[in-house]
Amino acid sequence: MSEEQNEEEKKGAAGGSFEGGIRSSLERAPGLAAPSWATIQSAMAGGAAGSAAAASWRWIIGPAAGAALIGGAIWFSQPSETTAVDEAAAKAETEQIVREEGKTLASEMEGDLSMLGDNPMESSSESPVATELEGSNPRVDKDPLAVEVNRAEAEEEAVEPEFLEDIPSDWASLPEDRAAAFGADISASCVGAEIGFRMGNPMKDIRVLWNFGDGQFSSKAAPNHTFMAPGTYDITLSVTRISDGLIRTRTIENMVTIHPIPEAEFTWEVPATAEDLPVVSIRDRSREATSTTWVVDGGTTLEGESVSLELAKVGEHVVQLVASSAHGCQSVAQHSIEVGNRFGLGGSARFSPNGDGRYDTFLPRKLMREDSPFVFRVEDGEGRIVHETSIPKAWDGMLPNGQMASAGETFNWTAVIQGKSGPSYFSDVLVIE
Repeated sequence: MSEEQNEEEKKGAAGGSFEGGIRSSLERAPGLAAPSWATIQSAMAGGAAGSAAAASWRWIIGPAAGAALIGGAIWFSQPSETTAVDEAAAKAETEQIVREEGKTLASEMEGDLSMLGDNPMESSSESPVATELEGSNPRVDKDPLAVEVNRAEAEEEAVEPEFLEDIPSDWASLPEDRAAAFGADISASCVGAEIGFRMGNPMKDIRVLWNFGDGQFSSKAAPNHTFMAPGTYDITLSVTRISDGLIRTRTIENMVTIHPIPEAEFTWEVPATAEDLPVVSIRDRSREATSTTWVVDGGTTLEGESVSLELAKVGEHVVQLVASSAHGCQSVAQHSIEVGNRFGLGGSARFSPNGDGRYDTFLPRKLMREDSPFVFRVEDGEGRIVHETSIPKAWDGMLPNGQMASAGETFNWTAVIQGKSGPSYFSDVLVIE
């Protein structure tokens, strides 16, 4: 059969009969409002299968009226020669059928559905929803429940919050402090703190605009705002009635005061010579602070502008300075001070400057590739510096008097590295072999 003949046959089937008209009408219907054409055909064919199909969809057909009642809605056939008058008459006839058979239909359906066993559809008392075989009706969504969820969400969004009030009838004549009343959770805080603002009388059918005085705005009924600079701010609320565009505005001058946060900072000084228990001196360098508290390794607390810490020889120690202002604003500065020995820097345990090509010089390996500033020192037993360098230069055993260090002599070495997060202090003992 040619494509033209096939097309003509389809047009004839769709437009030249009551069944074709119903099918044409259904194809223009929303996916969940009607069954597939296969279900319609089963019901029209009669028999047990047809009875089940008709009952499961709660439908009746009135061929004489040219319409069908399907899923609680009336669907009219659309034959090619149907006129407006015919359609009106068909609608009236079908409505008469519905009125006469409506009561009988409900009771018959209840009995028919109980006989069907596994029924591929779920129905509710308000809106039946059909679940058909996949592919039988391409207009049916794969997840019919999603439609119900979306509908519920839309209805929920349409409901006004319970706390909203109707606009007072005398709203236009009220003083500004009552028509656009508002307040803040707190009137003073620190830079970076969040402050909540609330309308005194939240109302329906209005638009709001908050001006926080720092170049920032909000259209929320109850916004939270963070002020990022110290100062005193005027807060303005404008309320617009949607029905006529009437605007009521109120400004509260100097409503919010934002205090500056102190800048916490400190410096440190580590020993320049080898010590078994190095003492680190730290000094407060904070600004805009009225008091400071030192916290060492999350436990020990100290007070004072400058303190000395006796640190264990090996390990990383975290020092924090909490700086507070007179208004209770705080900031924290933190640095780590590392204390270690030769293992932390890869220092050799052997040094024999005898010219045999083995362990003739001494410099911890890490200092050979260190990017941060450092100072490396070697001291004799009496604390005199015999070697000092800030570049990767190893000690060859030469003493300040021009003699070589002798086997069995003991020296102490230290390395102080000024890292970005804090200083590192390493020291150990060196015995000449």
